[in-house]
Amino acid sequence: MPDGREVDQSELLGVAKDEERARSLLRALRTLSTGPDPKLREMARGVLRGDLTAEQAFTDPEYTAALFSGADKIRRAGEQRTDAEAREASERFGAWQEARRTEDEQGQGPGEGQGQGVSRSDAGTRSAPHQPSGPWRHSGPGGLGGPGGLGSSGRR
Repeated sequence: MPDGREVDQSELLGVAKDEERARSLLRALRTLSTGPDPKLREMARGVLRGDLTAEQAFTDPEYTAALFSGADKIRRAGEQRTDAEAREASERFGAWQEARRTEDEQGQGPGEGQGQGVSRSDAGTRSAPHQPSGPWRHSGPGGLGGPGGLGSSGRR
């Protein structure tokens, strides 16, 4: 955070359970901290600053409602898209996924401090993430997306 200390991914292991998920959660929190939803910005910034734990944030009724509301909007948008839009989103997701792999192999993602990435040996031993079929594949400005996202519509 520009105004002070930011938690690192090791502090998110309690809720994330492993390094890869902790890194993904940290990236998601950074995205939410600058996103359009004021309640999600507040929650993400609080976790990133260490003012509240991820467990507290994810069990708070107001923050949970904001997360589900955003997920529902994304789901509805996905249900309304055409097959051509779905194919285009799939292509964008493939490019996004490849960029994430490259970042991980280099050991550092955008805006991350040293030592928070995955070494080449770690990147080579983990399995490829499942490609989701949901409408949220394209992260876009302030959006959610990527492996392990919110859900799927089953539509292609």
